[in-house]
Amino acid sequence: MAILRDKALLVRAARLYYEKGLSQEEIAKELLTSRSNVSRMLDDARRQGIVEIRIVENALRDSRLEQRLMEILPIRSVRIARVPHGADEYAAVGTLAAQALMEQLKPKSVVAISWGRSLQAMVSQLAEAHRPDLKFVPLMGGMTEIPSGINGENLIRTLATKFNAGFATLHAPAIVRSAEARDAFLAEPTVSDVLKQAKNADLAVVGIGARGASSTSSLLKAADIDPRTSKNFYAQLAGDLACRFYDASGSVLDEELDERVVGLSLKELRDIKHVVGIATGVEKALGVLGAINGKHITELITSSRCALALIQLQEEMRP
Repeated sequence: MAILRDKALLVRAARLYYEKGLSQEEIAKELLTSRSNVSRMLDDARRQGIVEIRIVENALRDSRLEQRLMEILPIRSVRIARVPHGADEYAAVGTLAAQALMEQLKPKSVVAISWGRSLQAMVSQLAEAHRPDLKFVPLMGGMTEIPSGINGENLIRTLATKFNAGFATLHAPAIVRSAEARDAFLAEPTVSDVLKQAKNADLAVVGIGARGASSTSSLLKAADIDPRTSKNFYAQLAGDLACRFYDASGSVLDEELDERVVGLSLKELRDIKHVVGIATGVEKALGVLGAINGKHITELITSSRCALALIQLQEEMRP
């Protein structure tokens, strides 16, 4: 015969799990019981209607385009914002990205962040929450010639403030003059320790750059790469993630430039279990394609306009 559990106890267990984000093991310690008993209590809470779980189809998502992209490209998860005519494309993508982030924030998560307007849109859509168990860390240096509102350090500080969470900063430029200068920064414990945290992050959220995008142009200007004197580089450039530039296949585009970046490499980024790539605008299609081909991201969040451009680009490049 099943044990009839006290309803108040079930409510308390459910609040600790679903609202406070505690693990079942942590709840067991709080309630002075076993983990298996907590699991049964949560099951009872659902059966008795104390907890209701609903699957909601978001009207702002284009499920048809999502399915199409997953059929033609090697990506396991896609979220595409349906953007009505005249609507703010960044706000639509930012809303989906904020929802994705909230779904994936497990207790005590370390989240690695890059930068860009799409990430800024995500941060602006996030509601405040009390999650002191979280920590946000940068994927690369933050001292670059880019607008202050979208650089990684400011985004991380804003995230940490919204969640009442911890954060780390990387006191180094994103791109330096030489590999030797990069090595000197990496030799500093304050730099290497932060990058180690990023390397071991539970989740990474990255903006996807592309040839012609203003964010990518700002980075290349900081790297002293001029389109007039680096024509071959620009001809092969597909996009960038966390200051790492790649071609349409996702391969590192310029080894010399890559060795000047203070941050995680593309290989180290791929080793993170879940990497969410965010891109807004049709001009990002080639950068998205390279990121997917290189398996640098595990989930894509973009707009319907970018998705359609991506499908067309994939068809054009198909042998």
